[in-house]
Amino acid sequence: MYSFSLITLEDLQKIEYFSKFPGSQTSWIADWYHTFKKHDDNHFGADKKAYIVTAYEGNKLVALVPLMRLTRTYFKYFKLQFLEFLGQQWSGMGHDIIVIRKLEDGFVEELYSWIKRNISYHFLFLKYLPASSRLKSKFRFYRYAGAPFVQTSSFSDYERFRLKVYSRKFREDLRRTYRRIKRDGFKMEVEQHEIDEYSLAIIRNISASKTTDGKMDLYENKLKEDFHLKIYRQNPSKVVFIKFNGEAVAYGTLIDINGQRIGVDAAFDRKFRKYGVGIHCVDQVIRAGFEDNVQKLSFGLGMDTYKFQFTNCIEEFFMCYDFKIRLKSLLVLPYFHYRIKKMNRDVTAVMNRKKQQLKNEQKNNKTSKDKISFVESIEM
Repeated sequence: MYSFSLITLEDLQKIEYFSKFPGSQTSWIADWYHTFKKHDDNHFGADKKAYIVTAYEGNKLVALVPLMRLTRTYFKYFKLQFLEFLGQQWSGMGHDIIVIRKLEDGFVEELYSWIKRNISYHFLFLKYLPASSRLKSKFRFYRYAGAPFVQTSSFSDYERFRLKVYSRKFREDLRRTYRRIKRDGFKMEVEQHEIDEYSLAIIRNISASKTTDGKMDLYENKLKEDFHLKIYRQNPSKVVFIKFNGEAVAYGTLIDINGQRIGVDAAFDRKFRKYGVGIHCVDQVIRAGFEDNVQKLSFGLGMDTYKFQFTNCIEEFFMCYDFKIRLKSLLVLPYFHYRIKKMNRDVTAVMNRKKQQLKNEQKNNKTSKDKISFVESIEM
C-alpha cells in the first residue's frame, strides 16, 4: 500500500532526485511554471495550478508526479479542466513518473485512484511518455511524437559516424555546397560561444529570418525567450555559429544534461540558403559532440525532414488519456477520441515512412553495414 500527498513547488526543490528527462528536473519544472503561469491561451491553458504528487511506501519517498491543472475552452462555450504533466504544454522533452525507489506492480492503479478522488478535472492528458513508462500498465498508449538522435557512443569518432550514417548523396551535398561557398569568395569558420548578451544579439538577428518561410521566430515571444534563457543558465550550454567572412549566418544552441547533449534551437539566415548553411551548422554540432565526448546527441522532439539526414535513430514518445464521468466530459469525448486516434495514425505513418526512407538510403550507401536502429527508448 502506498500513501499519497501534495507538496508545493518550493518543497519539490528541496528534494534530491534523478530524472533522465530534462522536463522533470526540479529547476526546469519551477522555471516553466513561474514563466508561463499567467500566460493564458488555449494551448498553454488558463487558471493553472500545480499539483505535485508525492508517493510514500511507509516513511520512504518512492515517487514524484509533477502535474498541473489548467482550463481550455472548446466550441466557444465548453470550459474543460485538464490534468497534465507540468511543462508538457510547450518545450516538453519527455515526461513520466519520477521513480525514486522500486515500485510494485500495483503502484499506478493506486496512484490513479488517489488522483481521481482528490483532484477535480474533466480530462487527464499525459504526453511525451517513453514506451517504458509504468503508466502503460493502466492506460492505452497512442503514438504522439519522435525525437531523432545520434548515439555518439556507438562510434569511435566523427569520421566513422559520417561514413556509416550519412548517405552518399548527403555527403556529396555537404561537399558541393562547401565548394560553392569557397567559389563565391566566402571563408567558412566555425565558432563556439557561451550564450550571453553578445551571442544572443546574433541569435535573435538570424532567428528573425525564419519568418521568411512562414515559421515562428522564438525570440518574438518574450516569455518563450525568457524560459530558454533560464534553461541556458541552469545547464551547461553553448552556441555553435557558422560564419562567412566573419559574419554569423547560422547557429545551433545546445545544453548538456545527464551525459546527453540536446539541440534546443537552431536557425540559418535565409539569404544564404543556397550554401546549405543549415546542414553545415548541424554537421558541426555533431562534430562538436564527438570532440566533447558526449554519449548521445538529441535533436529534440519533432520529426522535421532535415533531421533524418543526420541520423538513423529515433526515440518514440506516446500519450495516454482518461476522463471523469461528467456531463461536459461525455459531450466532448467523441471529439477528443477522434483527434487522438487520428494523431496516432498520422504519427505512425510518418514513423513508418521515415523508417523506410532510412532503409532505402542504407541500401544505396555501400560504405555502411549498420542496421537501421529504430528504438522506442534508451537509457540516457
